[in-house]
Order: sequence, then structure tokens, then C-alpha cells
Amino acid sequence: MLEKLYRKPWVGLLGLAVGFLTQPLGHTAYKVLEAAFGEQVYWAAGVTGVVGLVIIARGLKQEELKATWMGMLGGWILWIGWFEYAFKFFSVLYDVPGFAVEPQVQGGYVAAPQANVLQSTVSIMLALLLVYGLFNLQTKCNFMRFFHRNLKLSPGMPTPDNRRSFARITAMEQLFVTWFCYQFWLYAIYFGTRGVGMQVVMTLYALWTAWAAYLVYKCTQQIRVAAALRYGIGAGIVLWGSAEMPAHFGAYREYWLYPLEFPVFNAILTALFVAGLVVIANRPARPSQLAPSSPAGRPATGG
Repeated sequence: MLEKLYRKPWVGLLGLAVGFLTQPLGHTAYKVLEAAFGEQVYWAAGVTGVVGLVIIARGLKQEELKATWMGMLGGWILWIGWFEYAFKFFSVLYDVPGFAVEPQVQGGYVAAPQANVLQSTVSIMLALLLVYGLFNLQTKCNFMRFFHRNLKLSPGMPTPDNRRSFARITAMEQLFVTWFCYQFWLYAIYFGTRGVGMQVVMTLYALWTAWAAYLVYKCTQQIRVAAALRYGIGAGIVLWGSAEMPAHFGAYREYWLYPLEFPVFNAILTALFVAGLVVIANRPARPSQLAPSSPAGRPATGG
């Protein structure tokens, strides 16, 4: 029964579920650190970020699948420790105000001070994304190669013998996709409550959700565990935007932000996330046993 999880379409949906769950559990981990360490939370966050870096470093020399899930886990922990809490630290240090919407806007979104600090990183992180992603003509990122093809930037397929560092690549994808989705919605709502109208925001939400649905479909087409997880990370984070945004406008309560009030809910999410990682990490060593061999004697699918 469990073997079916390593086959299409379940393997892609498994990767999607793990990528999706990093988002609410990231908020939960943020709140748990805050509750556990109080005024010393920034020191704890610093150590948390180091743990993330160590996991990524340990994954650099691993085989593809192990390097992928270690890169995802390390990047996720690094975001919580060194990104989320850095935004919080500097918002407190410089007494950054949160922005409020105009009185005539009904149900508008009020951003926290640390969200404003996050918004201020747009030029820095965008520059890094362009240099590291768009200008990297050897990348195998489908998103970047879409722009390469349409902007006539790509010289062709990446160099075949250019060995990829899956832990580093996966960690960078985790960080940049998370950052991009934050930026998109913060600025969409910012301008939506300041002139362009909430109708535009709702239209963007509909388009975003259509994109998320397409990515979910693409996840169901994945046949390898490592590739499914890497694709699922980005797809899951995008899908999270569709799931989370209604909560910001009062559609439902964000239980992941209140782990002490809703321990059972957050424990279930944590258990599902851990179970998904365990299933991925324990993919059978010989995937050829899970699928018929091709005429050349090689497995038709792998991980």
C-alpha cells in the first residue's frame, strides 16, 4: 500500500503536501520560539538559523533525494531563524510603525511592523534573484528557463556534466519562493488599500489561485521522489497564498498562529509534516522494484 505513494500521481501530491505544510508550521515555530524564550528569543532565533545552515551544509555531499529534503528542511529553519526574526528585531530596534488603511476601506489589511521591514528588502532580494536565477544560463529551474526561452537568453540545455548541489539549490528555492510570495501579497494589499481598489486585489487572488491549481496539476505529473519534492516546495508555498489570504480578511481564524490555544490542531499538522518527510526520506533503495523496466533495462521511474 505504501509503495503507491512513490508513484504518479501520489508522489507529486506528497511533495506538495510537505511543501504546503512548511508555511503554517513556520508561523507555529515562530510563535513557539517567542513563547519559549521571551526576551531572549533573538538569541534563540540566531541559533535556530545556525541549525538550518548546518543541515544544508551536511546535505551538500549527500545523494539527490537526501540532499533535497535536507536542503528544504535547512532552508525552512534558516528562514524562521534568520529572516523572520531579523525582520522582527529591526522593526523593534528602529520602532518601525505598522501601516493602517484609510478609514473608508472596509475590511482592509493592517501589516505588522516586521512586514514593513520585509517589504523594504524588495530591491536587494530581487537583485539577487535576477543575478542568481535569471542570469544563470545553466539553471534547470523551470520558472527561470521559461523566461530564458521567451527572452531569448538561453544558449540551450544546461551543461550535462555540471553537477548540481541539490541541498543548496533546494534551500535557495525555499528561501526565494517564500520571500517572493510574501512580497507579492504585501504589495498587492498595500496598493489595494491605497487607490487601486480591493477589486484589483481580488482579481489578483483569482489569477494566483488559478496558477496554484496549475502547479498542483503539474505536481501530479511528477514521477521521481526528489524532483517531486523540489517541485512541491514551490507549488505548496504558492498554494498556501490561496489558502491563507482569506484569513487576513476575517474568513477564518489562523490557528497556526496560536499553538498554545490550539495544541491539538498544530500537533496534527506537525505529525503530518513529519510523516511526509519520513515517507520521502525512506523511499525504497531500488525504485526499479516499484515500476516496470524500460526496454533498455533501466527503471521507467526513479527517485
